[in-house]
Amino acid sequence: MNTDSTLLRLREANPFPDGHEAVADDELFERITALRRAPQSRRRGLRRPLVAVAVGLIAVAVLASTAFAISQWLGGDVVKPDVTRAEYREAQRELALPPGATWPVLHVAPSTVTSRGGGGGFAVAIAQNRWECYWVRTIREGDRAAGVRAQAQLESLLHGNVIVAPAGASENWSPPADSSHPQAVYARDGGYEWVRDTYALAAAGHPQRLAQRCVANSPG
Repeated sequence: MNTDSTLLRLREANPFPDGHEAVADDELFERITALRRAPQSRRRGLRRPLVAVAVGLIAVAVLASTAFAISQWLGGDVVKPDVTRAEYREAQRELALPPGATWPVLHVAPSTVTSRGGGGGFAVAIAQNRWECYWVRTIREGDRAAGVRAQAQLESLLHGNVIVAPAGASENWSPPADSSHPQAVYARDGGYEWVRDTYALAAAGHPQRLAQRCVANSPG
């Protein structure tokens, strides 16, 4: 499979193609947050699916938004599904989820392999999404203390469990597989800054982008 064409399809699926446009429609926030309590049949159509990117039998799972470039692009050390699932379970011991949230089952096709550390990257992505959705809910419910906690957890994930690929790195770059804690890798395309700014906007009373991320990046 051609990696460039795969990335092109991912970028076309990106709900935030320019990575910087803010949403000014306050009614949109109300519509998005209301969807969190919608029946499962309605919510299914609002989620961005996990997309399997494969080169031969080598695959790594990524969320559909390129702003959320998930850990361990192809290249370097690769492992079988049992290792990826073990990494995912181990990461759950370090990463906290908000009240009421649970870890979804990680499905890895038996015929694929994933870059080492990919299971931890999945966990970081899921924890980030769960805290974003929790923050949206606290804003809707007016629970300021819980919102402050959600923001602190998300800032901690950005600073402690997210790294940005070096300048000039290829799309397949992955960090050395010697980290003692789970990591997600963001492409050096402004995505990290965009997410950071999204949190700052939410803290300043403009949570529309945060609400959009909650819906768009929820695992299926």
